Amino acid sequence: MRKDIKEIRQVLKDYSRIKRDLKQVSFLPSSRFDAVRSHSNSNHTESKFIYHADLSWQLHRVEDAIDNIKDSKYRFIINKYIIKKKYSRKELCDRYNISLRSFNSMKNRALVEFAKNYGLNSVLDEMNKPQVYE
Repeated sequence: MRKDIKEIRQVLKDYSRIKRDLKQVSFLPSSRFDAVRSHSNSNHTESKFIYHADLSWQLHRVEDAIDNIKDSKYRFIINKYIIKKKYSRKELCDRYNISLRSFNSMKNRALVEFAKNYGLNSVLDEMNKPQVYE
């Protein structure tokens, strides 16, 4: 797989992992109020909230980038094949009545559209450089 495509896929894998992790962990403070203050200057609950807010912002950016993909087939491939792994390549080839090669091409175009919307300009610039084979 090309390095540039791998980088784009990694953003989506991270998105999937973060989304799963956020569902499993509660970042809200417990209902019990602890009157004893910590001797350190850091507030653990505040740190957890900031971390949660940062992760939520990352999720929001990815979801916006996906939602702004105009072609519904591309959005479907990103959501159901790459992120949720709900369908196999064969199932999607059958669904769209295309060859595996055509599907891979379509998937890569979907990833490029996502990258444009997400702002992965350095990856897109790298993709536009001619491929050098040694």
